[in-house]
Order: sequence, then structure tokens, then C-alpha cells
Amino acid sequence: MMRQKKIFFLIILFAIFFAYITNFEKIPKNITLFQNEKYQIGYLKGIEIEGNGLEKKEGFWNKLATINTDFIGNLELKLSTLGGLFNKKITVNVVPTVEVIPGGDLIGVKLYSKGVLIVGESKIQGIDGNWYEAYNSGTFKAGDMILKIDDYDIEEAKEIPTIINNIGENEITITCERNGNIFEKRIKPIKCLEDNEYKLGLWVRDGAMGIGTLSFYLPEYESYAALGHGISDEDSKSLIDIENGEVYEATLISVKEGKKDVPGEIKGFLNGENSIIGNIEVNSNNGIYGNVNDDSELNTREKIPIASKNEVKLGNAKIYCTVDESQQVKEYDIEIQKIYSNTPGSKGMVIKVTDEELINKTGGIVQGMSGSPIIQDGKLVGAVTHVYVNDPTKGYAIFAETMLDEIKNK
Repeated sequence: MMRQKKIFFLIILFAIFFAYITNFEKIPKNITLFQNEKYQIGYLKGIEIEGNGLEKKEGFWNKLATINTDFIGNLELKLSTLGGLFNKKITVNVVPTVEVIPGGDLIGVKLYSKGVLIVGESKIQGIDGNWYEAYNSGTFKAGDMILKIDDYDIEEAKEIPTIINNIGENEITITCERNGNIFEKRIKPIKCLEDNEYKLGLWVRDGAMGIGTLSFYLPEYESYAALGHGISDEDSKSLIDIENGEVYEATLISVKEGKKDVPGEIKGFLNGENSIIGNIEVNSNNGIYGNVNDDSELNTREKIPIASKNEVKLGNAKIYCTVDESQQVKEYDIEIQKIYSNTPGSKGMVIKVTDEELINKTGGIVQGMSGSPIIQDGKLVGAVTHVYVNDPTKGYAIFAETMLDEIKNK
């Protein structure tokens, strides 16, 4: 009996120790806040936090410290527990509040890749009757970018047949890029039995084109953010390494309603060369980014502040998007159901469309709505990125703060 009591006591002691260490470790070492943002640190009794400008409240088991953010600059806090056995410094960086112009506009996107993208293979029957393919030794992979053939720089896919046939049966050097690494391979073109032309046995493609949604415009940087996720080649699934590109005003034609296991889609067209909104400088996993033309109509709209991811909360919010024949940006009700504040990238939140009008029009979230800004309590908190395949009313969203960092770092 005594032994059982000791074991029970040790289990309780370990549980308390584990709770303290877990609570201690989950408090981040570096915290970035906007000026005048309310931020609170919750911690257990027995953990101490010290520093200037803290407002503390004490409960039965827990404590709460509110950080003063009415300044711009750095603040250092000290955290300790178990009599100073564990210590940690917390650096709080308070930055100016950022105001942006929310989007919701339907946009057309044109990307021009750096070189041309390999998207697949094709067997070639040579004039000798045998079949050949470029992939037979693992030389190339879908997603590789062809930069040069011998000394010829490759900018468009249509250049390759002419270059290959001018070289003829001689072995050539292909310069490629894969995951940021440059490599060269020697390959001999095959003369095709069908048309007597020399070929490599590779399917290639220039850039990409599509429809999406503008997330926001940051006047201070004359830059925009859109989509909330990167543009990948539809065949290779790899992120397209762009040379440049443009974002256009777009016109909605129709909406294919999303259903379980059948993603919906906005169909539209780019309005033409006179409707270019700006360029594309960055195609990252967190969206596309670039500069906006000086005469853009975006400059006339009302600004709202960006919320840090610390300010985002579960509950009601709205999205802005263009999904009907009026071609106008409208707002619709959604609910933020989950928040993954420590998850980087395009899946920081789970959202659910609750607006019956939007559900009747689209079934929920459809392709082309990626980038739709999310507004909560008068602040831009994020943008729509992905839809749940098995439930089109639900999807993922990226934090606005993550997209803001992309603009600042581009």
C-alpha cells in the first residue's frame, strides 16, 4: 500500500512538472506585434514573467500578463520557473500598424517561366523502326527547366524544334535547372519515322495562365498580394520558376458549382493588354506578388489595418470575392473554425462558408476564389487558399501577416 502511494505521488509530481515545462516552453521566444495590438500571455502559477510595461492578473491556478504595445521598438521580458531552474528571454518587437486596401477582384494571371518547363515524355519511333525516349536513364524529370540547348538560350517552347532540326543528328548539350541547381546533359536527337523531324522525346511548356483573386494592395510598397498559394505546373505539380509575368483585370463568364469530390471553378477571361494591373515578381508557396501600375483604380479605395495572426480568433468573419454576373466585389459570411498559428504557409486557418447566397451560387469555395480576402472585426486577417475536396463549404486560409512578410521580403 505504501509503495502504491509513493508511485501515485510520483505520478502526480511528474504530471505537475510536465504541465509547468509544457506551459513554459509553449511561450514563444520572439513575438512580433503591431502597435496598440492587445496581446496576452497566459501562464501557470509558479512561472514568473518580468519586464517593463506588463499588466498582470492572477487567478487561482493561472496568471495573465498583458503586454504594453503603445510604442514602436523592442521589449525584453524574462521568464523563469521552478526557482530559476528554467529561464528564458522573450523579445517583443512592436512594429507600426500597416494599412492595406482589401481586394476581392477577379484577376487574370500570365506567368512566363525561366526557360521552358519539362512536363512529360513521349516515345519516338526512329527511322530505324526502334522506339526511343529521353527518360530511359532518368536523365530528365518533370519540373526540370530547360535553359539552353548548346549555346542557344531558350525562352519559348516553339524555339526548340527549329534549333534541334538545325543541329540535326549531332549530340547536343541541354542545360537544365532543377530545384535551384544547374546541370548539363548530353543527348542525341532522334529522327522521327513519322515526319522525318529530329526530336528529343520531351513535352515542354511555357509558363502558365489562369484566373484567381486579388488579396490586397499595400500602397506603402506599391505592391499587391494575390492567390495565397503558388502557381504550379498542372502536369509536373512543381512550382513554376518565373522570369516575369503580368496580372490583368478579368471578366467572369460562369461558375461551375463545387460539389463533394468535384471541385468547382470560376471561368473567366483576361481583359486584354490595356487592363494590366501590375507585374509579377514573385511566385512563392504563399502566393504571387508584384508591383501595381501607378494609375491603378486600387489607389482610390478605403484602407483597413492588417491583423497579426495573434489577433485572429475563432468565429464569424467575411470574405470578399467576385462570383456573379455583376462583376462586382461582394462580401459573404464565413466562420473561422480552426487556427494553426504555428503553421507556416497557406494552411494557417480552416474556414467554412456560412452564407446561403454564396453557397447557392458556388457551392462554397471554388477554384478562382483563391486569394479572396478575409475580414474580421474591421481588419484583414487572411486570404482563402484551398478547398476541402470532400466538403466545398470548407477550406484553408493563409494569414495576412504571412503575405505581408512576402511583400516586405520580395
